[in-house]
Amino acid sequence: MIVRRRSVAVAGLVVLVLTMPALADKLDDIKARGRLLVGVTESSPPFSYLDPGKGIVGYDVDLAARLAAALKVGAKKVPIINRERIPALQQDRVDLVAAGMTRAKNRANEVDFSYAYLDSPHEVLVRKDSGISRIAQLARHKLALVKSASVDAELKAAVPTMQLVFFDDYNGAFAALANRQVDAFLADKMLLLWFAKNSGHLADYALLEDYALPRTAGFALKKNEPRFLEFVNRTLLQLEASGEAAEIFDAWFAPVPRTFRIAPD
Repeated sequence: MIVRRRSVAVAGLVVLVLTMPALADKLDDIKARGRLLVGVTESSPPFSYLDPGKGIVGYDVDLAARLAAALKVGAKKVPIINRERIPALQQDRVDLVAAGMTRAKNRANEVDFSYAYLDSPHEVLVRKDSGISRIAQLARHKLALVKSASVDAELKAAVPTMQLVFFDDYNGAFAALANRQVDAFLADKMLLLWFAKNSGHLADYALLEDYALPRTAGFALKKNEPRFLEFVNRTLLQLEASGEAAEIFDAWFAPVPRTFRIAPD
């Protein structure tokens, strides 16, 4: 009798498991919702920034739009600031972050990253009239960084007496350099050049030639969503193979040459 009851119980459990719908994951959630929630920022040009006439635009934003098109869903831009990027993913407020995010090793413990769609080092921008031409000359000088930047330790090791001044966004950091409140500004090379050019005084600024930290950027995704991550990576490879990824790059960065290809790590 006991054996029979156990057999019935096991059989019932098997039927229950077989009739239960598979647990939905992030990819299923996006398809069911009909929208891809894209975390963007208003102040990270030319990756993701607010254009008064067009809304939030940028290189990363265009790539994210191609992901939504491949999924056959709409794309909703969700403005966040830098320090919200990882919490927004963890709390499911966004499905991915498209904002020039550095694929830093320490962040890989909290989020997953797509294949790199940008290879551009962190460099240091200074005013030419400052007389600073080498990183060592920043000793006892002020350098602007955006809060949550991933390079603080490397900088302090290179120039221990340098004073780091943190800002909420890149606009504030560049304004501080332009107004001589700081002596240097460290960020992605493409971003630094964009700010210098759009200030209308490109000739007033220079990049230090003896300092560069290797950096790649990609989409940040919630940890442990393998189907969604595989889809994102596969779509990026398709954009590379079709030539569309290169076209998007040129639209935002030309005449700067594209010296990389999107490829598996």
